[in-house]
Amino acid sequence: MKGLILVTGSEGLVGSRFVEISERKNFLHLPKQVELDITNPSEIKAVLSSYNFSAVVHFAAFTDLNAAEEERGNKDGACWQVNVEGTRNLVEAVRPYKAKVHFVHISTDGVFSGNSDDPGPYKEDHPRETDPTRVTWYGFTKGEAEKAVQEVLGDSATILRIIYPVRTEFEGKLDFLRKPLKLYDEGKLYPMFTDQQISVSFIDEVCKALDKIIIDGHKGIFHACSDTTTPHKLISYMLEKTRGVTNAVEGTTLREFLEKTGNPSYRYPKFGGLKVGVTEAKLGIKFSTWREIVDKLVTQGLGEK
Repeated sequence: MKGLILVTGSEGLVGSRFVEISERKNFLHLPKQVELDITNPSEIKAVLSSYNFSAVVHFAAFTDLNAAEEERGNKDGACWQVNVEGTRNLVEAVRPYKAKVHFVHISTDGVFSGNSDDPGPYKEDHPRETDPTRVTWYGFTKGEAEKAVQEVLGDSATILRIIYPVRTEFEGKLDFLRKPLKLYDEGKLYPMFTDQQISVSFIDEVCKALDKIIIDGHKGIFHACSDTTTPHKLISYMLEKTRGVTNAVEGTTLREFLEKTGNPSYRYPKFGGLKVGVTEAKLGIKFSTWREIVDKLVTQGLGEK
């Protein structure tokens, strides 16, 4: 695979790491958000017609789950406009070039409900949730974005789903490991769920999967993450490795938390996680376990003061 790669969201938590370590990092076109507004179709078409792209990797998204919930049902809100309309604008602009431009859409486990009647971990081909009352508004918009990708580009596109992406350091945003670590250091760590099933995505391995997808031209739906665990086990292990402490994390159940806070259950899916078997077989790679991810991050310097 030769040619320039257009990257949206290259300044974000995941996209910025791809820019740093991708095998194709010398062939990336990286417009800043002020230079390419994906909610503006004419800007996208102008960029696509100005360069000879071989691929588009679409990281850009509205990812603030709490802010998204405040916009629930509002298709004029930023979450819908960026995640759904922005993605639709991109794929419509790519459509005339789809024979030579490989569109890769970064998505999320949030497209699944995590409910007991449709539990994870989810295979790559598991149907996404179509009822917006069963998922977060963020998750629903990302599901609608996937739908737009498939409707417009069909089999010529790729969707890569990730879950709780983590990395060693990033000034712009804390993640599922660095936030609890910071709270622990400040004496503010809250209890972690002992009964919620999750996976985590090691961003470095997400980038390796992306390189394989782009260089080898893999199409379809893929997942990049660890095996499943609970937040309590994950954060306890991380603190043991970074701070040398055991039994430092209090536990609570999801039910106790929801009853105490009044949060809707869809905001904290209980039976989540993604399966990666098909992805590993097709790409010829092996994703780390959640413990291995923590170990590798610590080796890279996670938690160093």
